[in-house]
Amino acid sequence: IALAGFKKKEVHVYTEYGKLVVEGQKEEKETESEYLHKGLAQRSFTRAWTLSDDTEVRDVSFEDGLLTVKLGKIIPDHHARKDFL
Repeated sequence: IALAGFKKKEVHVYTEYGKLVVEGQKEEKETESEYLHKGLAQRSFTRAWTLSDDTEVRDVSFEDGLLTVKLGKIIPDHHARKDFL
């Protein structure tokens, strides 16, 4: 996810009730200007994605305004490959 304008401390990633949630909390700055539209980099947001039961979050990184979330599939033991020879 491209999050240009956000700092690492302003981004929060977590899972809850089978959903992956990404929140960006931008500090409100008092200005005399009034805007009709603020871009993503200037306002707070929350995005959520539903994860299947066999999906887990393996790694989350935030570098140079780019949030990377690596997901993996959980393979049950009875479905995993087994070598016998």
